[in-house]
Amino acid sequence: MISFDRETLTIVAVILCIAATVYMYKEFTQAKSDIEGIKGFCNKIVQAHTPPPPPPTQQRVIQEHDEEEEEEVVINNVAESEEN
Repeated sequence: MISFDRETLTIVAVILCIAATVYMYKEFTQAKSDIEGIKGFCNKIVQAHTPPPPPPTQQRVIQEHDEEEEEEVVINNVAESEEN
């Protein structure tokens, strides 16, 4: 018969903890996959009920050009001047 001393009970407790951890890991991964499936389903429903965006309208940009505001700028090239 098996003697129930401290070492035997410690080994049994460790084995039970490992088994419980493996069981909980499997359950949580299954729950995670279920939740991801529900999220995907909800996203499909939302996309089906959302109206499509209106087509983009072309906006014309009108640029006003005032000739009176422009001033001519005289550029003097130093390298091409007669003084050099």
